[in-house]
Amino acid sequence: MRRHRPDVSVLAGTDLFAGYDERALAPLAAHADRLTVLPGATLARAGRHPHEVVVLLSGEAQVLGGPADGSTLGPGAVIGASEELEGVAHAATVEAASGVSALVLTGPAFRWAAQELPGFRARLAVTAPRRSAVAA
Repeated sequence: MRRHRPDVSVLAGTDLFAGYDERALAPLAAHADRLTVLPGATLARAGRHPHEVVVLLSGEAQVLGGPADGSTLGPGAVIGASEELEGVAHAATVEAASGVSALVLTGPAFRWAAQELPGFRARLAVTAPRRSAVAA
């Protein structure tokens, strides 16, 4: 696994954060990492509470168990958003099915975004159900 801090443009380039100016997203950059993971790496584990939210930038992940067992997630998928905001455990395990590039935000930073970015919760309500098959 390779990890490095992304610049603000990586955040702005995701569906979840598109449309926010770089000044609004700048506080998040210090709490985000860009990860490159190998196939088989676990991105979320059923029964565990998340401490971060994962946004797939490239590659595919497989949902194992839960209501969406066997589903494939691709670029733009958001893993752990509703779990982080609701304080619940993941309903399924998610593993990288291929090499994956992902943006990882700490839980506190993601909750900050949900509180401080105008319209973020509404955007999440539209984006997350389409993109994440991990929540119950």
